[in-house]
Amino acid sequence: MDYKLLLDTAVMAGEILLESGAETWRVEDTMLRMLRMSGLKTADVLALTTGFVVTLDDPAMDSMTVMRSVESRATDLNRIHAVNQLSRDFCEGNIDLDALFHRVRDIYRAKSEIKKNLLAMMATTAGFAIMFGAGFYEVLASALAGFISGIGVYGGKKAGMQSFLVNCIGSFLLAVTSILCVHYLPGTMDLNVIIIASIMPLVPGVAITNAVYDTLHGDYCCSVHWCGRENRYRKKMRLKQKYENSR
Repeated sequence: MDYKLLLDTAVMAGEILLESGAETWRVEDTMLRMLRMSGLKTADVLALTTGFVVTLDDPAMDSMTVMRSVESRATDLNRIHAVNQLSRDFCEGNIDLDALFHRVRDIYRAKSEIKKNLLAMMATTAGFAIMFGAGFYEVLASALAGFISGIGVYGGKKAGMQSFLVNCIGSFLLAVTSILCVHYLPGTMDLNVIIIASIMPLVPGVAITNAVYDTLHGDYCCSVHWCGRENRYRKKMRLKQKYENSR
């Protein structure tokens, strides 16, 4: 087996998982399962929310260690599922190492489709508005606010902005869009319902879920990090609510 190729494949898989919002224990588990297929004496992975260290070692060879820092993070459950499924297929012997490497590399190089993301933002915000009992024009305003917010978030990420600032831009745009819709669209609309529905895609629900998962798996450092992301979001929302109340 080509151990260097196996290590490179596991590193790419780990980067995809961390960038897509996977729990640190899942990153470690997936990479370890791949690396242990080498049959070498030592295969270790230490994953944090901002990067990981991987080592392959055996008395018959020189040790190989790779460290990766992951700066950009988002939520993409489809990529997580795809990497996990490839890992299962490899460990079960359904695909060989070369096929695994090329398929993981395809996932690694694939770019997110902005059109699908924006349509998903509109559908999500409209769905939450319906769940909150909104009328037709409120649903329409929520979808429009979600669309504008999605453009702002995409632009911020493309510009390399920090995630907190990106979410602030998205929240600002959706708030302004909601206010304009209430003032210029026909009918009586509830501004609070529109804002709450359109901001739901920005809520870090995956972060608090990951915090619980990592805590249950004994990774308290990473769980504190995820909780910190949730607390920063709550503080931002409280400041935004104070601003709305002061108008």
